[in-house]
Amino acid sequence: MKLAKTIRSGACAILCSVAALALARPVLAEGAAPASADPAATSKPPQAVAPAPSGASDQAQLAALDALDASESSSYWDPIEPVNRVILDFNELADRYVIGPISQAYGFIVPDPAERAVRRAFRNLSEPISFANHFVQFHPEGAGRSLVRFCVNSTVGVAGLFDVANKLGLAPIPTDFGGTLYRYGMPAGPYIVEPLLGPSTARDTIGGIVDDAVMPQRYLPNVVQLLLLSGNGITARREADDGLNALRDGAVDFYAALRSAYYFNRESELRAGDAPGASEIFRSSAAISASNPSRSNTDVYSDLRSASSETVPLK
Repeated sequence: MKLAKTIRSGACAILCSVAALALARPVLAEGAAPASADPAATSKPPQAVAPAPSGASDQAQLAALDALDASESSSYWDPIEPVNRVILDFNELADRYVIGPISQAYGFIVPDPAERAVRRAFRNLSEPISFANHFVQFHPEGAGRSLVRFCVNSTVGVAGLFDVANKLGLAPIPTDFGGTLYRYGMPAGPYIVEPLLGPSTARDTIGGIVDDAVMPQRYLPNVVQLLLLSGNGITARREADDGLNALRDGAVDFYAALRSAYYFNRESELRAGDAPGASEIFRSSAAISASNPSRSNTDVYSDLRSASSETVPLK
């Protein structure tokens, strides 16, 4: 297989599978480490700021909320934020003029039930990755379930179009090599916005490279790989459409909103094994303004902060 041909195929596939792979991977395109994310990032957790007392001036209330926002955003390790913002602008441009229109056309042509079936089929292709990582993590239950799910859904479920295993009580327990590195104590590292692929961290970038290298479809012809990767990206982008739109519409600063949603979503995946993009935390943070949620819904924001601070810090 010629190197040039591989590079061209990979570039085309990446271009066609942009924003949702970042969010739904899963960040939205939402991971690495939320407010409790990476102990190396901060020496101590952010201090809660008491809300202004009833009857206080608007200026005092806004000052308290600003302090709360500042303490939250400072908990993320983002040393290359200026570069990340430039890359995000490029990604948004590509999504607006290339990926978004393709995704919308796909959604217009393909009925909703067929969309969901196709998405299930692509998720089924990730089961071998979950199996391998559960095995390396010494999680026999997760490894066995992933293997059985793949076998059942690939046969009885018609190549994964139908999640028969789930109806049999075998819910998915997805994981990846980023999760494996986390289990073995590797720090999340700095926040990174990857060109076309979106939010990540150093740890999850390494994990993504390893997972992509051992995916079963890598043994298929280049044309088939291109079709699978492109189709996966388009369907994932469609799945994340509502969350992305809510995030854009409600955010004062979309960059900060996306970063917050990504960290919350990734923590949810590492903690509870949620499917990428399916996190309740992500949907909540998208529904409010995650970049400045205190001004749009202080109570919800406080609940999110409390839930995050009560978890064991990510490594």
